[in-house]
Amino acid sequence: MRTRSARSGLLALILATPAVSQNPAAPAPAAAVPAPVTAPGPAAAAPAWRPFQELGFLVGSWSGAAESGVRVGGRVARFTPEFSGNYLVHRGSTILTADDGKEETIDEVGYFAYDREKRRYVASYFFSTGISATFDVEVAAESARLVSRELLNAEPGTKARMLFARKADGELSLSTDLAPPGKDFVPWLVSGLKKK
Repeated sequence: MRTRSARSGLLALILATPAVSQNPAAPAPAAAVPAPVTAPGPAAAAPAWRPFQELGFLVGSWSGAAESGVRVGGRVARFTPEFSGNYLVHRGSTILTADDGKEETIDEVGYFAYDREKRRYVASYFFSTGISATFDVEVAAESARLVSRELLNAEPGTKARMLFARKADGELSLSTDLAPPGKDFVPWLVSGLKKK
């Protein structure tokens, strides 16, 4: 009995519905009428900002040529997030020909940190030459400029500046400029690196 009443109800529903598709002269269904304009819903939330995302172009291993004045050689660099992502660490090594024809190696370790209170990046660098430096970091699109706040074990008044920039071809340019006390910056070390 339930089967018969369900069939009867379905048949009554089909017969009561206007057959728009069978009658081309019938008016357009109500769905074709434009819907009223409503206010847009909330925009999709942007992903939460994370420290070092602006410096993501540096992450990875790099290698290439280097030069310092007339001395030429090679350079390798690796940038990795470390200590639970609280630091971006740069480890690098540069080999240059020395004046006597032998090779000179300069190693460096840099720690980028985000100062949450001042909302800016800072970096501390340590070089195998015994010099260490604290830098303020200015971040722009695909580049970071480091300007020394303080140099230790260098002639008092010496300043340093470093620039890391990603070029259109994907190459990474790393350069270091030095300014002796009371003088302008001059290039000290320039390198063009490709990702390994």
